[in-house]
Amino acid sequence: MGAFLNCPTELIDTILEQVSFRDLTALSLASKKLHDFATPQLYSYIDLSIHRRNARPIIHLTRSIFNNIELAKYVKSVRLRDGDEEIQKLYRGYYYDNSVPEVSSSRPTDEDGKYSPATKSICRMPEFTKFIKNTGLSYADLWIDKLRIADLNAFIALLLSRLPDLKSFRIGYAAIVPYVERSGKRNRPNIAGENQFLGKLFQSAVFNTSGHEHGLSQFQKLEEISFPGPISVDPGRNPDFCNPSDMVALLSLPSIRRIRGWCWNPSSLPWPTDLPAPAHLTSLTLTYIHVDFLAQILARTRALKTLCWNWKWIQDTHPLNTDTIDLNRFVEAVQPIRDTLEDLTIGFEFDDMSWGGIEPGMMKSLGTLHGLEGFTNIKRFQAPLGVLLPDWEWYAGADPTRRLEDSLPRNVEVVTVTDVFISDYYAYDEYEELDFVRAWLLETASTRTPRLKEVCYYLDRNDSEFEERGYEPIKQIFEGTNVRYRIIKARDEKPWETM
Repeated sequence: MGAFLNCPTELIDTILEQVSFRDLTALSLASKKLHDFATPQLYSYIDLSIHRRNARPIIHLTRSIFNNIELAKYVKSVRLRDGDEEIQKLYRGYYYDNSVPEVSSSRPTDEDGKYSPATKSICRMPEFTKFIKNTGLSYADLWIDKLRIADLNAFIALLLSRLPDLKSFRIGYAAIVPYVERSGKRNRPNIAGENQFLGKLFQSAVFNTSGHEHGLSQFQKLEEISFPGPISVDPGRNPDFCNPSDMVALLSLPSIRRIRGWCWNPSSLPWPTDLPAPAHLTSLTLTYIHVDFLAQILARTRALKTLCWNWKWIQDTHPLNTDTIDLNRFVEAVQPIRDTLEDLTIGFEFDDMSWGGIEPGMMKSLGTLHGLEGFTNIKRFQAPLGVLLPDWEWYAGADPTRRLEDSLPRNVEVVTVTDVFISDYYAYDEYEELDFVRAWLLETASTRTPRLKEVCYYLDRNDSEFEERGYEPIKQIFEGTNVRYRIIKARDEKPWETM
């Protein structure tokens, strides 16, 4: 052990980076010197499984940071994963009658602070309340009130506010999704809800300098932020990060490189004239955002290399959120990043039940993606077959003159096609879709997409006939080609683990 401790500090740090969290914890208790080496590693990457009804782990971690502010300088990444199975189901769009959990704050105990049964709140949190009051924020009193009832988001905001060197923040539904009432009805959204502490915190960092001199983080080093989109079955009254100003604040962070999130669609949103365009942003994943607002964002993100746009239609939430995806407008919106874009994903989801649970939702596709042919730097491309086979009409059937490859970037190397369900009026069945893919691979791939290396078939439908036949119909379309292929099943993925 003595020989190990005499190694150069850089070597010890490199070795400890490979040690598990459990072993690091044990090492930190072995000696004072090992404790000094292990502590930065223990706090550099915070990875917690959180539960809606238990804010206690966040409370205790926040108190540790406040009691020893030196620990805050070690924290580079915070990941708050969804631990409840009922929350994990939301990533797959389960119906609200069965799976959306009823949420309430956990009952505080004396371990969290002096709990008062009379007021049902924590009374003894002087280090927290003093800090918040000194920031001078307009919502400081509300923030304190939420802390006293152990509101999960209020404590997460408090933790983040003390992390000046944070580089990555990822969070799941447990903190983003609002309280959902089990009433059989959905709530109309409110973009200025009182529980949106996380969005307010980032707005304060960018637009309001009053709290900075009192230790409120400005997130100058934040490179990555990730949070899930709205729940189709009930977007809720006030989901966090839903205000469009939250998205503008995130885009305006000086070091931001990757954003994965969403917001409600603004009818108009003037960008602050004194905020520079994001110089480092290279990866953007956006859900629910209307193509017109997407165009505003892309006009300022000229260094973007990866774009994932998922049009999510949730009935009756906003006039701009419709059942129609305009492909011509999308091609126009991505023109500003034509020279930098290397990885493009287009997707869509729709609410397959009305608010009353009676009428099914349907999607419509207008225009084509033919304009993407000129995006010569795109190497990876993913889209539903339903938008690659444009202008279909359910009563006309398949049109043999249409070609799937006309919607593909010319220099693409990896293409992923998805069989996501569109509507009952979609013109093509699974085998007719395969005919389009086969014609492309056998007849025009060598000239139309000469750099093609791999095709992935992403199966979103759970009742696929291909699966019953061992995927033989899909495998057969690649016979006689030099193209690699993969078959991916959506249900095998665990999206809550990537958040």
